[in-house]
Amino acid sequence: MAKMHHFAPNLIFSLLAFCACARSNDIEDTKDTQKAERVAETVRQKAQVSEKAEGSHDLVKDKVSVKKTAKGEPVIEQTGEASSYGQRFQGKTTANGEKFDKNDLTAAHPTLPLGTKAKVTNLETGKSVDVRINDRGPHVKGRDIDVSQSAANKLGITKAGIAPVKIEAKLPSSKTPTSSESSSASEETAHDK
Repeated sequence: MAKMHHFAPNLIFSLLAFCACARSNDIEDTKDTQKAERVAETVRQKAQVSEKAEGSHDLVKDKVSVKKTAKGEPVIEQTGEASSYGQRFQGKTTANGEKFDKNDLTAAHPTLPLGTKAKVTNLETGKSVDVRINDRGPHVKGRDIDVSQSAANKLGITKAGIAPVKIEAKLPSSKTPTSSESSSASEETAHDK
């Protein structure tokens, strides 16, 4: 019976600790989802402006939504048009301060936070590539994302120059804040130089 008295407090403590950790994870998941919804709304507003500018060159209806991965992580999903940029920006400074390298798997997006990882899928070919958002753009009306030449090659959009795409963006973790969340499109980018 004495062993039972030692076991009960330990069991209760363990259960309380487990519940506190689970609650903490739920709060973090809610914060991540709320952040994704806020970013998605900004992306949606910019996509609406872009959609109007496309006119007869509209390859796909622009849409923005927030979905969850199997692990419950929020993902911003956007359909729109992609183009590539490269040679004339080679070595120029990107919005996050890096030197642009057309051979890296990177992209420019007008509103996704810098450092965001995104899977871009060409809706015509089904080919996809993982990129990191490190710049602002595109600066051509009607485009939703500019991908590096290397990423464009993997997507098969180099010959056509533009393609309808699906962008699945996982925001940088809220556990590791980035200064990019406060950056604005008014920063000097490789496109502006």
